[in-house]
Amino acid sequence: MSKFVRCFVLTFMLAGAGVNATAEPLSGQARQLYDRATQEARLTSISPEVVPTQDGRSFFLVWEPQALKGKPHKWVVSLHGSNGFATRDLEIWSPYLKDRNLGIINLQWWFGGGGKTEDYYSPFDIYREVDLLLRRMGIKPGDAMLEGFSRGSANLYAVAALDRTKGQRYFSLFVANAGGATLDYPPTRAVDTGKFGDRPYKGSRWITSCGARDPHSERDGCPAMRRTGDWLKKLGAEVAFAIEDGSEGHGAFHRNPQNANRALDWFLRNPE
Repeated sequence: MSKFVRCFVLTFMLAGAGVNATAEPLSGQARQLYDRATQEARLTSISPEVVPTQDGRSFFLVWEPQALKGKPHKWVVSLHGSNGFATRDLEIWSPYLKDRNLGIINLQWWFGGGGKTEDYYSPFDIYREVDLLLRRMGIKPGDAMLEGFSRGSANLYAVAALDRTKGQRYFSLFVANAGGATLDYPPTRAVDTGKFGDRPYKGSRWITSCGARDPHSERDGCPAMRRTGDWLKKLGAEVAFAIEDGSEGHGAFHRNPQNANRALDWFLRNPE
């Protein structure tokens, strides 16, 4: 097992389960990042709670329908794409949350700098922070779906392996949205080469999504997502269905409401 995986496992084992869910005010880097994010998208129809990450580097947006607070319901956890903001991600998701038994958690996993790997949380950091938050909120295993768009999708595969093999199995569905599994990316290579076992996705359920007009078809488009679907199955996953939108490009999942609605309806109808 590689050093970075061992470090993650140690962090995971030391994480306390009885953390109070009350959010603390943002400060420092997280505050600066949030202020910038609010300039990118102004949320007028939806008012999320802003929750700092445990390491103080960033923040989550957490929203649930007022009528459902304190009651059991399902959750979407979303990872935005390259150079993205959680505020814009929530804005894109918000029309699909109406009249559904759903809350949403958007992680700001880009630090607002450049496009290098170190400008983002790693999949191991993502799962650490998500796990700590979901524990604090009392979200039960199987009650959430994890969606990643573009670069968020490319990082989804290691996050999924962590949740299935070393974590709490919070996610009963993974949605790989326009970002294929890149096997030369070290976290995904760790999955592919057996660092999480021979079949790390055994029992997991997936939806893949792509647009036929995606300009980066071999990385994010339908050829990439078909290869990814086959790879997921090889590692034990069930691919519930593949969305291939012939009229859309990058971002087809949300740009065509039929696609996002289909995935959310399937998630709510098919509890694990």
